[in-house]
Amino acid sequence: MSYTLLNIDLADLTAIKITCAQCHASAEFPVARLQSDSPERCFHCRAMWFAAKSPQATALEHLFRALGELRGDAVHECRVHFVIDPGLPRTKVPY
Repeated sequence: MSYTLLNIDLADLTAIKITCAQCHASAEFPVARLQSDSPERCFHCRAMWFAAKSPQATALEHLFRALGELRGDAVHECRVHFVIDPGLPRTKVPY
């Protein structure tokens, strides 16, 4: 039996994809560029994604800032990676 973990260097993480729960349209937001407000609504159906100043909007903004600060040469003392275990059950997003 083999076991595989996927290690993703933060420098390789280029975007975060958000999929609308209403219409299933998706948009990718480049990690390097999104340093301000979170997207409030779906670009396709206008469903609410992140209400302004909500805890979820704030968390997404912090995530993008943190990813930007931890990428590439920003941290010299160590390397930061995401570790993904493909064997774990995942939440499926309908397309």
